[in-house]
This record gives sequence, C-alpha cells and structure tokens, in this order.
Amino acid sequence: MRRVGVAESFRLSETADALTSIPMVYRVEVVPKEASEGESVRRRAADFGLSLPPVRFSRVYLLDLDADADAARRVATELLADPVVETAHLHDGTAEPDCRIEVHPKPGVMDPAAQSTEAAIRDMGIAVRQVRTGRAYRFDLPAGPDILERLATRILANPVVDEIHFGRFRPAEFPRGRNAPTEVRRAPIRDLDAAALQKLSRDAHLFLSAAEMEAVRAYFLAQGRDPTDIELETIAQTWSEHCVHKTLKSAVEVEVVDDRGRTIGVRRYDSLIKDTIFAATRRLMDEGLADLCLSVFADNAGVIAFDDRDAVCFKVETHNHPSAIEPYGGSATGVGGVIRDVLGTGLGARPVANTDVFCVAPPTHAADLP
Repeated sequence: MRRVGVAESFRLSETADALTSIPMVYRVEVVPKEASEGESVRRRAADFGLSLPPVRFSRVYLLDLDADADAARRVATELLADPVVETAHLHDGTAEPDCRIEVHPKPGVMDPAAQSTEAAIRDMGIAVRQVRTGRAYRFDLPAGPDILERLATRILANPVVDEIHFGRFRPAEFPRGRNAPTEVRRAPIRDLDAAALQKLSRDAHLFLSAAEMEAVRAYFLAQGRDPTDIELETIAQTWSEHCVHKTLKSAVEVEVVDDRGRTIGVRRYDSLIKDTIFAATRRLMDEGLADLCLSVFADNAGVIAFDDRDAVCFKVETHNHPSAIEPYGGSATGVGGVIRDVLGTGLGARPVANTDVFCVAPPTHAADLP
C-alpha cells in the first residue's frame, strides 16, 4: 500500500504550472449536493468505534488530456457531473489546507469507470491519453492521524488494490510503461541440495513439495541443463493444488474414533474425491438418475437434462484463499471461472446465472486456522 502524506500531496498538486499548459493532468472533483455518502461513512466508522466529524464525499477524476483548460472544463461540466444534484470543480493546483483521505486504484488495477470516461471523452472529440478515478473524503474538522489511518485501511480502502493519500492527490503525470530488455533467466537447480530446493520453492512461490522439487531437478539433470524461470513456473502452476487437486486425488487414511476419542479403526480412501463425491454421484445414477445426468465429472461443468431439448450446466468454485485476501476481486475471479467453464462445456453453453461460495470458520473459534 502506498501512502502519501499531506505535504507531498500538496507538492504533487503544485508541480503543474498553469491550467493552459498542454499536455497535463487535470483534476476534477464532482461533489454531490446531498451528503448521504459522507453520513454513510460516519455510520460505518461508528461500527468500528470511530467517532468522526462531518464527512464530505466527492468523486475524483484525473484527466491526462492533450487539450486546454476550456476542454477540461467542458468535460467536467458536460460529462462528469449532473448539474441537478452535483457540482464539478476543476482545480488549478493550489494547495488547500484541508483534512482529507483520497483512495485511488493502484497503477495496473482495472478501473472500469476510468475506461468508460476515456471513451466518452473521445466521443466528445477531445484528445485524451488516460483517465484515473478516485474517491475523496474531506472532514470538516481535523481528525487525528491514528483515526485517519484506521479509517482508511479498515473502511475506505482495500490496501491490496488501492493507493491511500492523506491529502489532495494530483500527479504531474501518470506512470508510463517502458520497453524492458529481453532476458532469459535460468534457475540453477541441478547443483542444489534438498534444503536449497525447498528454499527455492518458497522464495519463488512455487510451493512444490520436497519430492516434487527433487523430481524437477532429476528431469533437468537428465536434460543436461537448468530450467528457465518460465519453465519452472509452468511446472509449478501445472502441479499446483488449484489446478490438479493433488489432495483430493490422493490416497488418504482416516482414523475412526469413538465418542471417547479412542481410535477404533482406520478407513482408507484410494482416491479421496473418487471414493466420496464421485462415488455418491455414481450411486445416485445407478439408483435411477442416469437419464437425468447427461455428463458427470467428464467436462468443464456437470450437465443434467432439463427437458427433451435443453440441458442445464452447473459449476461451482470457492476461491476461498483469494477471496480472503481481496474479497471483491477473489469472488469475481471465482465467478469468472464459473462463466468460463459453462461456456466451455460441450459445444458451448449460455450462462444465465452465477453462483459463488465462500466458506469461513465460526467467528467465535479462538485458534488460528490454516
């Protein structure tokens, strides 16, 4: 998470000279005439035990235009604001000593509002290179830095995908991509011992077991060369739990205990998924549901008959871990996987509804869970 202090934010604002310079980044704030969003922030803060002064919310647009200030003002008033319920302000770079938090997507994070704004500006006949959006929260009375920090990180922003600025943010220019020299990098695994292989697996986020790393090392010893970084990451991705479900496919022995916690036997599953989920489904099919189940555990989604002409595809993904790190993005990629797999079932099916499952432990559970 990148945090910018008030003084630095003001300096960034002041780096732009006059509004008439071309090209430059223009800053537009769109302020609702009603303070409903600000009151919503105060109520959410109260749920966390934070007492806030009145909060004023505004939408922020940073416009990288190849145009003058009149064109920027036209975008602000004709496109970005509804004059009935909002007021648009085109800022001239002057530092204003107010207490505020601004939240902007990090560079590289998808910003759909910015993309649609860019398209609309081009439709207006104005040359635009890039647009970035943000949200500003201004406080009528100063708030302590600890309160602002907690408010920003717990309520207003997601540090995984958002930049947090304590002050008005207006960069002189946007980060630009640049050409990087092509470099083929190799991982020298042939000379590594078991401990070094495990360290490489952790440090490179391969998360392969000791036996798997030894298998990779043995293969490239036979090849007489070390793997490239892409080869190593491709193997790790292909062998990952997410892609190949190693645990579910593995043989598992489960200790059976009685009510007193004493072991009374051991049950073995030659394949955890085949001997449980698959077996239960096969049993239902053997008991009369075979005509209903058109495709089971064979395609990208399960397919059941709906009527004589149509069938229904079902697919569920959990995405527990990514959703725990970044709830919105994690669940969105889970839903995206469901859509992808339905589209890729048979000759292609049409998605009509989405499902997303997120499993959590009981909130009263005291111990840390893996």
